[in-house]
Amino acid sequence: MVRIIFDMKKEEKLLKIDNVLFKVNNLERSSNFYQQEFGLKKLWEDKKNKMVGFVFPKNDSEIVIHNNKNLPKFDFSFLVKNVNDFVNHFLKKGFKIFQKPINVRCGKYAVLLDLDHNKIPIIDLTSFNNKPKYLK
Repeated sequence: MVRIIFDMKKEEKLLKIDNVLFKVNNLERSSNFYQQEFGLKKLWEDKKNKMVGFVFPKNDSEIVIHNNKNLPKFDFSFLVKNVNDFVNHFLKKGFKIFQKPINVRCGKYAVLLDLDHNKIPIIDLTSFNNKPKYLK
């Protein structure tokens, strides 16, 4: 058995599931559905990007619905402290990435590849001072 040890600083680890993203046909109708049927709390709405974010009752992971042709039908992201630092450290270890860091509304986003070439999307909150913007 081969054992791979990652020598990463604490801030260069996956912290949690940040969000799960779904494409919907009607934002208003789906927003009501996610609140009423799943008991999620609506946190924010971005009319420009046609997105609505919801939070779970027991944690701050989000479900985000959208009706934006430029976003995927389904996606998810793992939260990291800083995408650029994570990617640089990952590459120095000899691992590969699928997508270099790009700017997104909350900070940066990139996609890593694991040893079997599974895509591991990561995101940070650097544009929000590393704190969920909408939680009180």
